[in-house]
Amino acid sequence: MVSLLIHGGLLFLATAWVVSVAVIQKKEPNAFATGAGGGTGGERSVQAKAKQKPNTPKSLTKSASKITSKSASAQIALPEMPDMSRSALGALAASSKGFGGGSGGGIGGGVGLGKGGKNFTGRAVMGMKISGANIAVYFDSSPSMNPYFAAVEKQIKEQFPSADVYRYFGVFNFIQDGEVLGARPNQKLVVPTVDQIYMDRRGGKRDSPATDPAKLSPAGRNMFGSKDALFRIGGVGAWLEAMLNQKQYDAIVVFSDFEDGIIQWRTIGETKPNIVFDADLRPPTDLRTEAEKAWEARWIRGFAQAQDRKAPRLYLYSTSREPQEIYRRCVSASGGDFKIVTMARGGIFPSPAK
Repeated sequence: MVSLLIHGGLLFLATAWVVSVAVIQKKEPNAFATGAGGGTGGERSVQAKAKQKPNTPKSLTKSASKITSKSASAQIALPEMPDMSRSALGALAASSKGFGGGSGGGIGGGVGLGKGGKNFTGRAVMGMKISGANIAVYFDSSPSMNPYFAAVEKQIKEQFPSADVYRYFGVFNFIQDGEVLGARPNQKLVVPTVDQIYMDRRGGKRDSPATDPAKLSPAGRNMFGSKDALFRIGGVGAWLEAMLNQKQYDAIVVFSDFEDGIIQWRTIGETKPNIVFDADLRPPTDLRTEAEKAWEARWIRGFAQAQDRKAPRLYLYSTSREPQEIYRRCVSASGGDFKIVTMARGGIFPSPAK
């Protein structure tokens, strides 16, 4: 009897211990309940949360999206804003590299920032698409062109409100001993300058419509302040030289009749300046040495860098004739375009032929 009582007590204690352990184990999963239901679905929910917990890169992605905020107070604007500067684009491209594949790939691939990216979205102006965010315009302010200035400026500003418009007499391009006139200060000038030609035609008066600095961007005013005297000496030739050596404009536009031409003189070793090249002479005559032609090759190489965003694209509008060959070659090298337009009362209409 004593033996049976002892064994019965041991059996009772063992049963009670097994039941208590089973109850405790059954209650423990409730500490991780997710509300996703029981069974295997609940376990998957617990595992999913466990995997998400250490995924800290998500917070970096959110930080990157704040950097490209559409807020007006954002320090770095979104790339689609038309007045974004080249330096801001470069900064945005650099920031996209810093945030890994998710953020960087989305920004870089979507709008083509940085080397190798897609082109800027083109905007149609007078029947031609101009690709760029910041543009500069050279307007030929000869008497025959001045009546159309307001219409031209209006149509450009409608698409590019921050465009800088420079006004100078004619579309002259003079080269002296292989160097573009007005390309640098302190040139020894032996041939006529654009300013002198205008004053001779106006009886000594300097009353040509001029660039309005108040309408220029801060960067445009800086360029005008440092280069205006050179532009008045060399005309569009000096202007194009300056545009090749700046970083603020993505595209440059010349609006003219292209009637003033390209003339090159040789003065070294000559008793008086001798014309060795005239782009409009028929039949064409070119007496230049290879060294005297070097400026043309340099311009083409320079504009070709527009393909890598290291130079501006060149766009030309003519109201009369096709631009001279060197201009067309520079347009082609830069990936730009040219168009002949006809002038009419109250506006500008593209002609059927390019």
